[in-house]
Amino acid sequence: MLLTLAISLASITAIFVLSKSFKRQLPLPPGPPRRWLVGNLLDFPRTRPWLTFRDWCKEYGDLVFIDLPLKPVVVIGSTKVASDLLEAKSNINSERPHSVIVFLLTWEWAIPLAPYTPRWRTGRRYFHQHFNRSVLNEYRSVLEQETHAVLSRLLTSPELARQHIRTSISRVQIIRVVYGARNAARMREYVDLAERTMESVRRLLVPGAFLAELIPALKYIPAWLPGGYTKRFVSVYQPLVDEMRNRPFDEVKEAIANAKAIPSVSYRLIQEMQDSQGNLREEDDQIARDVTGSAYAAAADTTTATSQSFVLAMAMNPHAQKKAQEELDRVVGPSRLPDFSDLDSLPYVRAVMLETLRWIPTVPVGVAHALTEDDVYEGYHIPKGTVVVAVSVDFCRRYSSTNVTEILECLGMLHNPEDYPEPEAFKPERFLDKDGRIDPSVRDPTIMAFGFGRRICAGMDFALHSLNTFMACMLHVYEMKPGVDEHGQPVVLTSEGSDDAISFPVTFPRHIKPRSAQAERLIRDIVLAEVFD
Repeated sequence: MLLTLAISLASITAIFVLSKSFKRQLPLPPGPPRRWLVGNLLDFPRTRPWLTFRDWCKEYGDLVFIDLPLKPVVVIGSTKVASDLLEAKSNINSERPHSVIVFLLTWEWAIPLAPYTPRWRTGRRYFHQHFNRSVLNEYRSVLEQETHAVLSRLLTSPELARQHIRTSISRVQIIRVVYGARNAARMREYVDLAERTMESVRRLLVPGAFLAELIPALKYIPAWLPGGYTKRFVSVYQPLVDEMRNRPFDEVKEAIANAKAIPSVSYRLIQEMQDSQGNLREEDDQIARDVTGSAYAAAADTTTATSQSFVLAMAMNPHAQKKAQEELDRVVGPSRLPDFSDLDSLPYVRAVMLETLRWIPTVPVGVAHALTEDDVYEGYHIPKGTVVVAVSVDFCRRYSSTNVTEILECLGMLHNPEDYPEPEAFKPERFLDKDGRIDPSVRDPTIMAFGFGRRICAGMDFALHSLNTFMACMLHVYEMKPGVDEHGQPVVLTSEGSDDAISFPVTFPRHIKPRSAQAERLIRDIVLAEVFD
């Protein structure tokens, strides 16, 4: 018996040792030539890294290894590899890499950026509980009210269209849902706080944006010295990150204590977590702040950016706009605005939403994962601790090339011609079957747009319903065209996005007007309803 046990243990040990030895003998994935001591440190892009990643993917394939001191990186350039590594092996690919800037800004509490720990799992469970599809009807009135508010503001000041969309769609919606805020002055303060705070996220999520991520010692350079950019950046944004997480939540706690709280996610979380005496354990208090602050932060930019991209896409693709409006006229009719109950009967409008997510992705490079164990993939060894970055878009079309041949040669999950023929074209019809219903055989772009594996965005259902409602209402009452600028010259629109990790359209339509007299009456009815509310 003892001999058998000893032999078994020896066999297991030998297999483990041989396995580790075998992995070390396997080659690393292909990538740019490495220099002695510094590897690819001097090659790593500091701005618009997607352009360099594009070139490397074209040259080396769908899995590219970048050798950085203490922090190797692999770039994924296809859906298959992303699925194989981030979905099928999510048990070892769900960690976030340690980030100097995230740590200094104290963003590690945020669920999208937090390390893969029991606290993260608990927070994500609560997040999903309050934002999954089954509870969306609870937020119906808020989503519709704020969408209607945008429609009415666009009528009175269309020149501020971008600002109206940025303010109300997602930002005011999520603030009302999460904190129950209704006071106009307080709402403006919260919106402004989100705007200023999220500037830090749009910057820090760009790979290579901070040299301190590659050379951590730079974080110690004082702000007043050359090279002290990290210290200066942190001194500006860290107080805002702290205020964003804590101030609204503390105000809800105070309102509860004074019996003045408005039902909200914060209110319900506190009610769920507190004991019979109405007290919250410190651990539960922190998790509740993580959940509510993450919702507040995550929706503040991503849904807003996609809403702006939708308006741009409609102005650039009038054929799609016309077909969506014909569907709305047929299903909803001219006497009312579309609502939640109509969405399932508007497959073309949903296809427009899916195509917007695919055609102009909001997040060019997804939030990085980190490998917690050595791995082997397609005969290549990927070391433990490697940072895994999934490239989600075709960067040639958006940022550089105008040559169709080059476009089709580029690697990009959401612009892969095998999944989406003619990827440079805006074609909602690609998501519909011959009967005009959503075709389940076409790859769903939300899978790539909202992340992979255990790190997929827990607020995806809320975001999609918010977007679908906004798009349906906008299409029902407004026509969107390029228009003319202040000098009377035609506006030239492009699908180019900003340099930030959360990418907003560089150009925006100037003509957003009611598409009929009846549509204008529907919008004015919203204004009257607000006056007499």
